[in-house]
Amino acid sequence: MKYKSTQVHKSFLVARRTLQVLLTALLIVIAFPTKSTFKYEFSKGQFWKHENLISPIDFAIKKTDKEIQAEKDEIEKNKKLFYRKDTAFERNEMANFELKYADSFDAATLRTAKAIIERLYSIGILQNVGESTNNDIVVVDGNVARETEAEEFLTLKQATEELGKMVEKSNLPNKEKLIGILTDQLKANLILDEQMTNQVLETQLQELTTNKGLVYTGELIISRGEQITEEKYRMLTSLKQEYEGENISKSKQHTIALGQFLLVVIALSAMMLFINHSNKETFNDNNKIRLILFVVLFMNLIVAGVMFVNPKYIYAVPLCLTPIIIRTFFNTKTALYVFLVSIIIIGFAVPNSFEFVFYQLIAGMMAIVSIEHSDKRSNFLLTSLFIFVSYALIYIATSLIQNMELNQLEWQRFVMFALNAIMVLFSVPFVALLEKMFHLLSDFSLIGYTNTNNKILRELSAKAPGTFQHCVQVANIAEDLIHEIGGNAMLTRAGALHHDIGKIMTPMFFVENQNTGFNPHDEISNEESAQVIISHVTNGVALAKKYRLPQQITDFIRTHHGTSKTKYFYNKQLAEFPDMPIDEQAFTYKGPRPFSRETAVVMMVDSVEAASRSLKNHSEEAISKLVDGIIDAQIADDQYSNSDITFRDVNKAKAILKKKLQSIYHVRIEYPVDKPKNK
Repeated sequence: MKYKSTQVHKSFLVARRTLQVLLTALLIVIAFPTKSTFKYEFSKGQFWKHENLISPIDFAIKKTDKEIQAEKDEIEKNKKLFYRKDTAFERNEMANFELKYADSFDAATLRTAKAIIERLYSIGILQNVGESTNNDIVVVDGNVARETEAEEFLTLKQATEELGKMVEKSNLPNKEKLIGILTDQLKANLILDEQMTNQVLETQLQELTTNKGLVYTGELIISRGEQITEEKYRMLTSLKQEYEGENISKSKQHTIALGQFLLVVIALSAMMLFINHSNKETFNDNNKIRLILFVVLFMNLIVAGVMFVNPKYIYAVPLCLTPIIIRTFFNTKTALYVFLVSIIIIGFAVPNSFEFVFYQLIAGMMAIVSIEHSDKRSNFLLTSLFIFVSYALIYIATSLIQNMELNQLEWQRFVMFALNAIMVLFSVPFVALLEKMFHLLSDFSLIGYTNTNNKILRELSAKAPGTFQHCVQVANIAEDLIHEIGGNAMLTRAGALHHDIGKIMTPMFFVENQNTGFNPHDEISNEESAQVIISHVTNGVALAKKYRLPQQITDFIRTHHGTSKTKYFYNKQLAEFPDMPIDEQAFTYKGPRPFSRETAVVMMVDSVEAASRSLKNHSEEAISKLVDGIIDAQIADDQYSNSDITFRDVNKAKAILKKKLQSIYHVRIEYPVDKPKNK
């Protein structure tokens, strides 16, 4: 029945992890654009650093925006102006002229003046609209349109000047008066048709081609090591635009999205398999898995946002936050693997993916190495510096390979690297936020719980000094042990320091605090004594709740005796009352058993260290026999079945415990006492 229950639990866990992976992958794919990504990065004047590029498709070479704008400007500058001849205006003007000035001039003057005006109208007077008269014009007279040069016609100013000359050449009297009258009479008879002019201009602009040649499938675009000239740059840019074009059918979009989804699922699944293989405790902890997936998703969303704004700012994104954050909650191996999977996923969506992944991988490894001792917050300044230097050196190295000189380095890149490194400093408050969100404990928080001056440990030292010294000793040994077999050393130390805080309630019932010769167990029954001893676990959990200790530390209090028995009083009861039935539950701790490497180590060290105090002979043989006996008995009692610890780890732990106890109880040289001199 137990086996069946275990299988159901494993199946449920796998289903849960699968659902979490699928959901995370879906959100990542939604964040990134559904389009084919041009995988090459290039700049004009640099050398092509990739393999020979053969055109995979037929495509047109696009003109640059500058070229297109120049052609548009040229078209607008030389646009044709359409003028309509206003014949009705001419007739009306001439008729009105005769009627208006019939009494002012004699018949001969009137005829001459009229002839002058008609002559000017026959040439054509252009409407003055501020347009350049250097443009070719089209005169529309009724249904007839005639294209000609503007010089054939007169502006109003030119017509006025010509009128003056014609009057001066005539034999008419009162020439000045006549010039004034005729000037006021003179109007433009060729009126600009703005609607037709703009219509024709718009048609010309629309017909403007944006292409400048063709490249056919299989044609060599550029060779490896070849310099990217203006022409090559135009070809590459055109191919990129064609490749990442938005005119993709919905069926192709769905295909691309499916491919992206499968790749992300594969990457995340590989990460889950690794975690399950290397650290089952983490894999089984839903909060820890949620944290890992959240960090991966969060960094992908940031990159997606930057890609949407401008891909060139991609190196300003502090992706090294991923290994730093993961390292504060997990081990180095997990941090590196999660980071690797994260940047591989991002690499599918960014240009020049190989170079991008190389940048991030080197910087990330430097971040992990430098942040190894994350209990020192000053290390983050050093980590930021390492990240900046890593990015900068890689950029300089790749530039030397690509350009073979340093004068083409872009200072903007160094600014982005600096911003990237500076934002790494925000990992401290971010870690604190994640602790609250996922109910986890980082090395930053553990610093306070390993300080023996915190409130609960000060109380333990004051009320149960012998227990306090025992806890400190257990913490020292357990920390060294977990370093050797692998695990969270700081968590182990914090848990070991707090594992016996329940003894504060009844300090005199524990032998390490009895220094007056009085033993209160002498006055109560064995069963009552056992219950007092067992109660230090429940009392410890209550104190942990009172002092708001995190669950991870409380777990050490709950598990450090597992489901073992208070053997001293159990054996004493058997010896004193051999014929009476014994209630084994009254002498048994309620558990649970240790369920992590850290809690298992504290159980080992706690039992061995306490028992070693009762040894009268601290020889190497006696200590070795004590360690083997206690740990083997715990294994036989199935106390480590729920923890991720191997027989190899147990054997290594035994060796370390023996060595530590031998160094603690080593035989010292007896120094002679100086006798006082006889006076």
